[in-house]
Amino acid sequence: MVLKEVNLEKIVDGDGHLNEDIEAIARLMPAKFRDRLFSGKATLLNQLYPPIDHFHSAMPVEVPEGSFAPVGVDGWVDFADDVGIDSAVLYPSAGLAFGKVVNMDWAIALAQAYNNWLYETYLKRDSRFKAVGLIPMQDPAEAVKELRRCVQELGMVGAMLPSNGFKDHIGAKDYWPVYEEANRLKCAMAVHGGSHENYGFDHMNVYAPVHALGHPFGQMIGFAGLIFNGVMDKFPNVKWGFLEGGISWFMLCLERFDRSYETHIHSDPREELIQLRAGERISDYIKRNIDEDR
Repeated sequence: MVLKEVNLEKIVDGDGHLNEDIEAIARLMPAKFRDRLFSGKATLLNQLYPPIDHFHSAMPVEVPEGSFAPVGVDGWVDFADDVGIDSAVLYPSAGLAFGKVVNMDWAIALAQAYNNWLYETYLKRDSRFKAVGLIPMQDPAEAVKELRRCVQELGMVGAMLPSNGFKDHIGAKDYWPVYEEANRLKCAMAVHGGSHENYGFDHMNVYAPVHALGHPFGQMIGFAGLIFNGVMDKFPNVKWGFLEGGISWFMLCLERFDRSYETHIHSDPREELIQLRAGERISDYIKRNIDEDR
């Protein structure tokens, strides 16, 4: 693996979270959905996003003073000025639950509304702001169209894929048409955690270990799906990112993937899965993909 020079004088926030203006996004939804949201009969059944998980509520957690400040675009501009940020790639916060939207029409409409709001509110405000959009992977054909719009019309650098919530792991064949379009666009696919349920600790009574384990667990599952299904080789122009899970999970994958594949080689008569070169281990394959800027 080749180490490349890094410009230490340029500050790029690769995972800049914003606080969505839920009402503003809701007003960009189609009328049939917007009317429901603003009917005055607010219930848990007509909120814009589903709950991110059961850990983010009914859990008494204190955070350091000044963190998680509910700022809008003005606050973000002030922060960038104060810290000296040259560029920031913006991610949703409530939108980390997007993979849990099960109604396809709602998923399509919500992705479009969020992306339009993000473009009008942030991207048009300051050239330092870049962004990844939401795409409705619930309907891959629609996700292809929205990804194309995000990149070509709204100037986004790619799309965010929630590491948890979709009906299948992100390396599944159903999603390959989306990656084919990303390959054509030469854009980024950014995998981000946030929803920490269904990982085997649903009844953990303290939030810190939930946060500590939830992020890397989701990254490992998504990474495994992509690697062992050969997605990076099939679509070599896609740039992959894995956000907010730290780095130790990656080292674990290098070691465990090698050992497990040596003794559990999957049958692949259609040659659709990972294709190793002669003498190559899984860790070698991963490092090669890194060297090839994927």
